[in-house]
Amino acid sequence: MLSSDMSETRHGPPGVNSRSLSAVHSAADLQVLREIDHVYFSSVEEFDAARHALENAPQPPDCAAIENMFTRLKRQQQVVSGKALHLISQQRDNCDREFAEIQNMRKQLDETIKICKNARAQLNTSKDDLAVSTLIILANYRKRQSVKSVLQALDLLRGLRSIETDVSELMTRKDFEGAISLILNSIKNAEEHKEYSCIKELTNRLQDTLVLTEEQLDGILSKTCYNFDEKIFEKLRKAYTLLGKTQVAMEQLHMHYSSAINESAFNSVKKHVKEDHRDVKFQDLCQSVPLMAMPDCLLDLCESLFMVMRSYYLLVNWYSKNEESVENATNVVEIERNVSKEYIRQKLKSGLMRIWVDVQVKVSTLLENSSVEEFPFEKFILMLGILRKLTQIAEVFCGDKSDILQGFIKTHSVTYIKNYHRGRMEELKLFLENEGWEPCPVKPAFTLLNLQEFRPFKKYITLQCSDLSMVNSKSHSDVSSANSQEDSVYIKRFFSSKTKSTPFEIFRNENTTNDDIFGLEAEAYSDSDDEPEELKRDFVDEGRSNDYTNFESKESPMKTKSVIVTNTTLSVLRNCGQYLQICRYLPQIALEVVMFMNQLFDYYFYTVHLFFTSDLEVGTSTLYTQKLNAALKRIGNSIDSTVSPTVPDHLDLTSEEYLHGLTERIVAVESVIFLSKQFDMLQPYLESIVSPHQKMILELYKTNTLAICTDLRNPIYMCTASKSLDTRNILVAISSVKWDVKSVAVEHSNYVDVIIRQVQVFALRLENISCRISMNMNILNSVWSMVSKFIVHLLVEGYSNVNKCSNAGRGLMQLDYRQLFEKLEKISGLKPVPYQDYIDKYVKAYYLPRSGLEDFVKTHSEYSNKHLLALVTCACENKRDRQELSAIIEGKEL
Repeated sequence: MLSSDMSETRHGPPGVNSRSLSAVHSAADLQVLREIDHVYFSSVEEFDAARHALENAPQPPDCAAIENMFTRLKRQQQVVSGKALHLISQQRDNCDREFAEIQNMRKQLDETIKICKNARAQLNTSKDDLAVSTLIILANYRKRQSVKSVLQALDLLRGLRSIETDVSELMTRKDFEGAISLILNSIKNAEEHKEYSCIKELTNRLQDTLVLTEEQLDGILSKTCYNFDEKIFEKLRKAYTLLGKTQVAMEQLHMHYSSAINESAFNSVKKHVKEDHRDVKFQDLCQSVPLMAMPDCLLDLCESLFMVMRSYYLLVNWYSKNEESVENATNVVEIERNVSKEYIRQKLKSGLMRIWVDVQVKVSTLLENSSVEEFPFEKFILMLGILRKLTQIAEVFCGDKSDILQGFIKTHSVTYIKNYHRGRMEELKLFLENEGWEPCPVKPAFTLLNLQEFRPFKKYITLQCSDLSMVNSKSHSDVSSANSQEDSVYIKRFFSSKTKSTPFEIFRNENTTNDDIFGLEAEAYSDSDDEPEELKRDFVDEGRSNDYTNFESKESPMKTKSVIVTNTTLSVLRNCGQYLQICRYLPQIALEVVMFMNQLFDYYFYTVHLFFTSDLEVGTSTLYTQKLNAALKRIGNSIDSTVSPTVPDHLDLTSEEYLHGLTERIVAVESVIFLSKQFDMLQPYLESIVSPHQKMILELYKTNTLAICTDLRNPIYMCTASKSLDTRNILVAISSVKWDVKSVAVEHSNYVDVIIRQVQVFALRLENISCRISMNMNILNSVWSMVSKFIVHLLVEGYSNVNKCSNAGRGLMQLDYRQLFEKLEKISGLKPVPYQDYIDKYVKAYYLPRSGLEDFVKTHSEYSNKHLLALVTCACENKRDRQELSAIIEGKEL
């Protein structure tokens, strides 16, 4: 019935499955489907549709009712057929595919039937042809295969049972790759033979063995943090590669390095703590370290941390040399491998800085919990040497400038140096107030380079003194860069797997001095002095001339080669040597330390002036230069009241026999001048250790302080000169001369002989003093220059007291002082005698006309108003002119 309806529908108008049906028809069809009795959907075997229709026909039979029933069934049949056709059309592709599959299966079945028929035919043939013995052979072969399979299973079981022993033996031989490979192969074989219940149990044991082996590998991996071994690490890397845990191993290794730093730091500090501190923090442990043990503790800490740093450094170098470069990959496996390599490379690179930061934190923690300011100087220098070596290691290790550590060192070092400098200033005050001002016996060529404290600077100062142009041509950055490169080459030697020593071993040598612990001195420095014991003494009595001490004075040639220094001078130089050591370890505060050195010199300079000009009784306007006055004023304002020097009572400056302390004055002044020369010798080196923009400060100090030390001779030697002549009697003798004579005298006045006799006595006493101390020509000339200056001023003072004087009297004055200077020249050896113009201009001014005299009093400020008034009073006969010129002179005071 369905097929006939479908055929009718196919040739008729579009059925219910047509796409042209409206929504109303679809809804009507749906309603029709709902009205169909469910029994019509039963299988044909279980349901007879015709019988069901007849049984449900209208009773009594009625044509109209039967027609309606037929129409309704017809309509339902059409809807069902249309719906079925629609579903078939939707599943047509699947139907075709399934049909094709059915056809394929039919072909295969046909082939299978053919094979079976062929096999049955061959079996029938073999049944007829084969003998019984042949079948026995086949049966035995089958048994053999079964037994062989059993034996293989037994061998597998025996191998799996002994896996733990084999793995342990391989681990003992450090064949990590073989051990991991054995475990992994055993697990694979066990997985392939799960049919045996005993192997299934052994699988769990194999997993446990793998876990234990990985723990052993991790323990061996942790030991490489202290002593990196390329061979062992290569085996570990291959083992972790088999496990597929290369990245995990690298993460774990970095954790081990962090633990190694913590453990090394804790154990290093713990050795120096007497009490038992087990469960304490590292910071608390550092607080328990005794003060005197702190340098040794710092040394042990840095040395143990360096071992960890060296191990990591060798690891990074090994990986960069042995790992293949990352290339462009094409497949997924290569891409993953390259990503893993790049990850490890970046991890190792970042680990350098992370490890150094951990090291800085440990060292800083130890220093923060120690009283650095209370260290003795030797211990402080030792600590600076260790820390500087550590910063040099950091530059090689990761290229870091150690800002954290450098900042900490700078802060605490500045505090230490200020306290230390304050102590040196107080010590210098004590030395100066108790100084006997006796010359210290040293060899003629003695310089600061002969002192032990300057030994490490010998080659640098010598180079810079011998070739200043070369040094000045190099910038500060060039010098720093060169030093940094030398340090890097030196430190890199210790980052080798071939050496077991550390850069800190030099600090453990008891014979090592402070000069040996900086940079390359331990290896590169060679002392050319054949008498090393000389350097350990304060001075050298005799000996060959030092080639490094040809620092010639710019003054006149010396009569006798001599160096005049005091014990206090040597003490100042030694302190400067210690300060320079600090500059080398802490170049960032070099200027501050150099300024402390300058303060030592300033204090010495100011104190000598204060002690030996305290009895100066003459006018100072012409004795002090402008720069000398400025320097003394600057120093006086900067000196702290707590260390302000006071003139000692034991200083005797009254003995006439010894020219009122001339010996002490010479020793004091010349020691200051010698000290200034030593500072001047250091200037090129000091300029090389400060920043370029700071050099101007040193240049100004050199110009305004060091260069004017010779000016200190005038006021101090004038004290002796002014007291060695009987001023009162000489002035009386000058005033007793009759100056209003009418004719010029042939012979000089008596006061000239008085002055000459006193000068001769002065010369004899000066000669006696020269037997006590060695005086060069510069000293003698300075002393006699002050004698000449005092005599000249004494003559002007005497001539200004003359009330009446004729022209002949002026001539007599000229005759007197010229005769005086001729004899003074013979006695003193000064040619010509200085300061003659002072008296010559004053005497000749009497002959000037009124206008010339006016210009003279206006321009010659070196004469006092008293002298100028006396000149005007005697030279001007006109009262009005005298009044006008006197008014000009008095106006100068206002």
